[in-house]
Amino acid sequence: MRDFLANLLGRLRTADRQQRLYLALGVVLLLVVGRLAVTWFLEFRAEVKEDVRLTAQRLATAKRLAQRAPQTKKEFDALQARYQATVAELVPGDTPTLAAAALQERVSALASEKKVSVQTTQVLKDEALGPFRQVSLRVTASGELHDLADFLTALEFGPLRVTIPFIELSRRGAMVRKQGVGRTVSATIQVSGVVQGTAELAKVQRAAVNAGDAAAAPDPAGVAAAPPSAGSAAPVAAPPAGLGQRLPPPPADEERAVVPDDPLGTSQMVTPP
Repeated sequence: MRDFLANLLGRLRTADRQQRLYLALGVVLLLVVGRLAVTWFLEFRAEVKEDVRLTAQRLATAKRLAQRAPQTKKEFDALQARYQATVAELVPGDTPTLAAAALQERVSALASEKKVSVQTTQVLKDEALGPFRQVSLRVTASGELHDLADFLTALEFGPLRVTIPFIELSRRGAMVRKQGVGRTVSATIQVSGVVQGTAELAKVQRAAVNAGDAAAAPDPAGVAAAPPSAGSAAPVAAPPAGLGQRLPPPPADEERAVVPDDPLGTSQMVTPP
């Protein structure tokens, strides 16, 4: 090594100016290339180290999720059972027209049971409620205040899941009865409920989406479906895409309390003379 350096120094002393410039330029290029190589290697090492760290975090997260799989499956089954129970309480009917008829029949039956007279019933236009359809009735009924309270309580807290977004009470034209008997009250009530058939339609939509994904995948056998013949029935159109969306889980405070016998306290009211 010492001899090599000595020979190199000797050659530098005997070399002319142009050779020295060429040698200096080569040394500078060698230093630049070495610096770039070292920088790239350090950056590559940092990237590899970061990838290893992120991979370790993903593996730890996946391990925790795998350990929680039985609990997650149990919670999913509980939510699915609760969803099915909620769907069973919706207004029965495959279409808004059938659901409105079933809701009208329910209102009439409860009115007869609670001694409330239903004067008019108006079916309002159905509305979209997320992936479902909602039907509404505008009912004009009359009866004693206590009977109307029992009627509304049985309607809202009954086995059919409905809401009463609007109610208006009036004593205009109310008949004054005998002593000790309350006056009749006229009430305008709006009853709304979700159509049960739209929940079943959501299942059809999910099945159609899954079938579409399967059809979009390449066929390994190369067999295509045959087109329908002239005598066969036309294929059923797929439901709208919005009906396949998954609803958020219901809140935990949706448990219904026991309905009291006299929720409005009308039995303590004093009828004016």
